[in-house]
Amino acid sequence: MKNDSTIAKRSEQRRPRFIPLELDAQERLTTSRDAVTPKRHMTLLRRFRGQQTKSRPPIEDADLEIAAAVFQSVRSRRLNSAQAIAKSTAHLEIRTVQNETRLHESNRNNAPNPIEPANNSGYTRAMDSTLDIYSDHFGLQQRPFSLVPDPNCIYWSSSHRRAYTMLEYGILTNAPITLITGEVGAGKTTLLQHLLKNMGENVKIGLISNAHGSRGELLQWVLMSLDQPAPDGASYVSLFDTFQKYLISEYAQGNRVILIFDEAQNLSRETLEELRMFTNINANSDVLLQLVLVGQPELRATVRRQDLRQFAQRVAASFHLEAMDARTVSAYIGHRLRMSGAERNLFSETASDLVYDATGGIPRLVNQLCDLSMVYAFTKNQKTVTRTTIQQVLDDGAFFGAGEFSPGNEADE
Repeated sequence: MKNDSTIAKRSEQRRPRFIPLELDAQERLTTSRDAVTPKRHMTLLRRFRGQQTKSRPPIEDADLEIAAAVFQSVRSRRLNSAQAIAKSTAHLEIRTVQNETRLHESNRNNAPNPIEPANNSGYTRAMDSTLDIYSDHFGLQQRPFSLVPDPNCIYWSSSHRRAYTMLEYGILTNAPITLITGEVGAGKTTLLQHLLKNMGENVKIGLISNAHGSRGELLQWVLMSLDQPAPDGASYVSLFDTFQKYLISEYAQGNRVILIFDEAQNLSRETLEELRMFTNINANSDVLLQLVLVGQPELRATVRRQDLRQFAQRVAASFHLEAMDARTVSAYIGHRLRMSGAERNLFSETASDLVYDATGGIPRLVNQLCDLSMVYAFTKNQKTVTRTTIQQVLDDGAFFGAGEFSPGNEADE
């Protein structure tokens, strides 16, 4: 009896705790293997802690608090074995990430010879932001002398006003051909962009900047600029039929179609003659197509050839955009600075004169030289660009357009 009593007592001690009474025998047997006793729970917790010891600092009081909370949940039967293990594991993973982050921050702060950020330097800004080297130094909102044509910063000199007026005149009076020429970098593309920006919704624009090749290829360029299909294997007759039907369709809807050819000085005599043939689509007062040609001075000379006199007679509006004079260059520099947030002209009067002498009054060259001069002034901690600074830019050869100004010798626009 004693042995039976001892065995029963030991069996009672080994019996798993916190097993619901409503379970049948098989379920109780399965649950007994997974049930979490206080002793087993603490064993599991120590095991998890031991696995994390090598990769993180010692467990803090917060870990003990969560362990106690899990243990109390087990005792009150709100968590079973699997839930308790999952909750402990998730908590330990979170703590590991937090500790590793703090350790990384500590190592970085305690590293020898930390690199201090430089002051007043555009190079320390994020690489995905605009790199404005000297803007903060001069109190500007942006670089004032960008080489990219920007219609929002256009300076309306008397020459630019007349050129734009002729552009508008040609379009409003249904001129078959409008011709605008000017030196490289004189601002022709900027005027075009301003024109496109202010076009009405009933005007369909086709902008072609690199048309070249045979008659069929010219028609393909034109159709593609108007978002019309232009198959490579299509015949000239098929392409012209598509083009003519498009013009008639737009005219029937009350729309106007304008083809603008930028860099038109590159067009051959044959191409210009083909463009003249396009205007034959117009009949009487019905204007289905208008052409605007913009290019360098060579374009004007080409159009005046004897064998292109028929083309020249259809040019109803034309203008040649001249370079700026010295007074206009000074006003142009001040305008660009004001548009960028400057409260005064940062270039001295003698500096503006040297800018004119070195650039010949070409806006693009003025922008390039002024931009480089402001970089030089920034490196010398100067708040005003002087003639000496600009001369240094020229002497160093940093300004590629430096030297005796010769119209027509610059790179293509």
